[in-house]
Amino acid sequence: MKERHEYILGEVVKAYLDTGKTVGSRMLSEQGEIGLSPASIRNAMADLERMGLLCSPHTSAGRKPTDDGIRYFVDSLMTVDSALEKRLIASAESNLHSGVELNKVLQQATEELTSLTRFAGLVSVHEPDFKRIKNIELVPISSEQILAVIISSEGEVQNRLVRRTDTMSDDKLREISSKISALLSQCNLKEARERLVKEIDQDRLKIRQLLEELKQWTENPTEGKTDLIFSGQSQLLKMPEFGVIETVRSLFAVFEEKEDLLKLVKEVERSEHGVKVFIGQEHALVDMEEISVVLSRYEGEGRMLGTLGVIGPKCMQYDRVLPIVDCTARWVSKMLGGSR
Repeated sequence: MKERHEYILGEVVKAYLDTGKTVGSRMLSEQGEIGLSPASIRNAMADLERMGLLCSPHTSAGRKPTDDGIRYFVDSLMTVDSALEKRLIASAESNLHSGVELNKVLQQATEELTSLTRFAGLVSVHEPDFKRIKNIELVPISSEQILAVIISSEGEVQNRLVRRTDTMSDDKLREISSKISALLSQCNLKEARERLVKEIDQDRLKIRQLLEELKQWTENPTEGKTDLIFSGQSQLLKMPEFGVIETVRSLFAVFEEKEDLLKLVKEVERSEHGVKVFIGQEHALVDMEEISVVLSRYEGEGRMLGTLGVIGPKCMQYDRVLPIVDCTARWVSKMLGGSR
């Protein structure tokens, strides 16, 4: 995309997020900073509309960003004020307190998210069933498959079918089984994942595919039980985006049933990145196209425990909300002994 188009897109998105109203070419021209005539701006806006980044609700109206336009802005054009991040970290340190039980820490986090954003805060609690590996045994099933039998320090047993290469004899398999068991014995799932990644990179045992499949298991060993803690749902009812009764019904159905939100939570838990933004139709929450969800995972000692974030209008100040969610997740991780 041309620099001029990126600049105009950025200005349209920022103006729209500030006011919630469509943006016209004359308004941008009169700001004085853009240095272009209304006609030149209209041409660029028309190009952006053809790209699917802007749209016009009515023939004579100005333009507003599409979900793709806001996505491009968030991913490529938005900058975050470093001073804001420092203030957020200071706020978290003064308002979130360590040395208390997990649920109280997470309740504090949701309340802090609601206080700072004026949106609904949410935190997921995922209690892993499989905490530490005691032993792993690789059992030949056929010429094509191996059964990995994984035993936890608590005595839980899990099985995972993995592929077997043509060159892996039963004797070789027993040798590899012994080495993998020694490599991962007494590791929690995060430590096991890190050791497997290192072993995959070095490829000393020439069993990359087997190690990859074991690594996938450490990322999702069990479905486990995930619960969601909410705060500030009533904050959303004060916003114009919730003036439609169907949107309100959908909102409270989402909070009550939780299933659709849990799908987003699991997607964030699988992500290698920090903050993840679901804009408008990206989250697939029914009748809530004017809503965005901003989530980040947090980690406790041993392995990732869950996700926190906010639900708010699509027309939100992303450059402020993203660092709020990120800093809160980092501080919760710090209190819980994680590395996030």
